[in-house]
Amino acid sequence: MDRPSSSEHPSRRPRIQALIDSKRLHEQEAGPEQVSALWQKAVESAADAELEAISNDGAIRSAYDAGHLAALALLAVHGLRTSSGQGHHEVSFSAASYLTPDTLGDLLPDSMEIRGLRKGSMYDPSIAGIEDRDFAIAWMRRTLPAIRAAIVRADRTFASRLRHYP
Repeated sequence: MDRPSSSEHPSRRPRIQALIDSKRLHEQEAGPEQVSALWQKAVESAADAELEAISNDGAIRSAYDAGHLAALALLAVHGLRTSSGQGHHEVSFSAASYLTPDTLGDLLPDSMEIRGLRKGSMYDPSIAGIEDRDFAIAWMRRTLPAIRAAIVRADRTFASRLRHYP
């Protein structure tokens, strides 16, 4: 893969390095098949979120999962993965935004809002309405293309490997 030299590798940025040092993020090479598989799952979850027949709750969950899986694919192309401990979703979104602050700087706060809707709707069926569903899908529609572009910037070979979304 066409990766940056170690001196300019994004995993050496201070915020990324702090996550590695705290063992919340790990350096682990991922092959193109792994990155592509994560991206494919993200696109499939996005398609699920767009289904008209799915409940608001299901659409919000699927939109969130699509964003999370896309963030994992971005981390993977940079040779990074999250630990499985408490807060690993937050670390996924944080690290993805640290890798590409110019285009994904608002990824963490937006994902936290959607995660709150996702978690809240599991316990209170009336918490997630159509407006929340629309918000989650709009976030997903902005986030996936930006993450795909970031993956392709990191490794041009993914330009032909990853499906566009939408």
